[in-house]
Amino acid sequence: MTFLVILLLAKIAVTLLAVALPFLALPKPTLDRLAQFDDPSPTLYRLYGMAVTALLVGYTSGLVTALGGVFPWSIIAMGIASNAGATLILIITGAARTRVLSTLFFGAIATGLILAALFPQAAMQPLL
Repeated sequence: MTFLVILLLAKIAVTLLAVALPFLALPKPTLDRLAQFDDPSPTLYRLYGMAVTALLVGYTSGLVTALGGVFPWSIIAMGIASNAGATLILIITGAARTRVLSTLFFGAIATGLILAALFPQAAMQPLL
């Protein structure tokens, strides 16, 4: 497996399990507690879960492309914008102090994708 395939698999798996599925399926009171947000309707949570699911469709297409030996430039650009943007928002708003694991995860994925973009041939080489 290549660095890029492992990175995309990690992003897809963690995001699906920790973000998309919970926001699509957990009861509203649980989401209110987890998100530290109280909206009279669960619609916002469900819309967020669906938006994250749409991103996962993009990441999956990039994974399939990378498995086919082609560097998925557009998916890498999407991932950098999404993960670096999330990291910056968490830092700028001060939420990084209480959402340390999220900040580290988004930051690590953004860093990995930036490195893949800078060194695409290395990112596509088998690791072993």
